[in-house]
Amino acid sequence: MSLAREIRGLSLEDALNTLRSSEYSEFRREKQVNYGAYLALESAIIHALAHSGKAKCEAEVLGGVYRTEIPVAFTIFLGHPVIMSRRLEEAINSGYKHVKFKIPCNLEELRRVVEALHSMRKQYAGEETVLRADANECFPTFEKAEKALSIMERYSVNIVEQPMPRDRLGDTAKLRKRFHPAIEIMLDESLRKPSDVELFAQMEVADIVNFHPSKLGCLSITREAILKTQELGMKANIGSAFMTDIGFFHYLSLASSIPRLDYPLEEVGLSNFYGYSIVSNPPKITEGYVSLQDINVASLDFYLAEKFKINKIVFFKEQVAHAVKKLLDTVM
Repeated sequence: MSLAREIRGLSLEDALNTLRSSEYSEFRREKQVNYGAYLALESAIIHALAHSGKAKCEAEVLGGVYRTEIPVAFTIFLGHPVIMSRRLEEAINSGYKHVKFKIPCNLEELRRVVEALHSMRKQYAGEETVLRADANECFPTFEKAEKALSIMERYSVNIVEQPMPRDRLGDTAKLRKRFHPAIEIMLDESLRKPSDVELFAQMEVADIVNFHPSKLGCLSITREAILKTQELGMKANIGSAFMTDIGFFHYLSLASSIPRLDYPLEEVGLSNFYGYSIVSNPPKITEGYVSLQDINVASLDFYLAEKFKINKIVFFKEQVAHAVKKLLDTVM
């Protein structure tokens, strides 16, 4: 509420500047803050600016429209190796060029997963499809991380995301040096504030930095951090979180506004996971791409939004039904 009061009565431009200044102050204090509030408020201001006649769309407010067709990535959640390989087959056949997959921390289970995925990729797409393993800080010691990446190198995994705990930057830098250039290291959880990218570059700890929705709050601040990352010689990935299609449309604008998009957008919106949307014209993925779209109040289905907000049992049943359908499609 204090943020909203702070910008109340200001012009849209002044509100945007005040919001950004406030968030940078929080970063300097290194406080634990829910930066999602900044993301929500700034997205609303950017939307209002885009509809005020001062810009043609939200991407233009952020910095420009560099593409209207946004490539997206495909995510495979952890499961049985056979099911995961079938999901990879689905991704390849659907036109995706970048596939992220979750991995187990057990080395033998890891070997079975990456072996199955390597075999499927070799069968369908050769080396054309990028395979990215999301380790989520899985390997606590350099020795275990080295063994894990040796397994993944053997099966041609291209990128490993956050292989070690977020504060183990020294060991992660050693790991990167050990496997460069066969495997690229992406940092995710290690990123906590925009200035961290300068430390990553100084330590030569990462090839890629992952920028999640709401991690750095304001889209404009995230965009600045992405451009700084690229300026420092690293690549940037726009990551994912649990986002409604409203949030997804804002993130499409961010991806559109980046002059050099290093990787496909990881976020795909809830409608592409659970089969329903709170907008009347939900985003559709075609051959691994989503079109840049505008959204307004007329686009919102308030009845559906209220239904899934109140009836959590219905929401849970929808999740289960969607997961079962995916499983049956995979098996058959």
